Amino acid sequence: MIDTHARTRFAELIRQLVAGLITNDQFEDRLPRSNDPTVHEVFFSGIWGLYSDLYEYRMVGKDAVPRAARRDLARHILFLKSGLEYEWPRPNRWKLLVLLPFALLTLGLSNRWYQKWFAKAGDIKVWPFIRQSDFETALQRPPYLRGCA
Repeated sequence: MIDTHARTRFAELIRQLVAGLITNDQFEDRLPRSNDPTVHEVFFSGIWGLYSDLYEYRMVGKDAVPRAARRDLARHILFLKSGLEYEWPRPNRWKLLVLLPFALLTLGLSNRWYQKWFAKAGDIKVWPFIRQSDFETALQRPPYLRGCA
């Protein structure tokens, strides 16, 4: 299910957060609620780990997003605006709860197994796109640079 409104809102919030126009708390307060798996997966797997929720701040100066992460965020935004379905496997919450103790008991070894399993589903280098060709097609239609000389 694609929730175009939630995806567009989320993409705009990511841009505002990274540009330092809003704080991390404002970002979280404004997150759209949606059943679109893309919104959930991009937030938890792509955005949430970029900032601390222990205090309120803007992502500028020493708190700015590193250059490498900016490339990933640009790809996430491109996917949000692409209109493509999220095709990566999504383990349900019960499986994740079962995997957590195993990750602790095996000192993260089971997490490496999960990551290998996940990566077999598609091209992990272009996540959340599942195929390089989908990513390249989306790059031909940049949502925020159309009409620029």
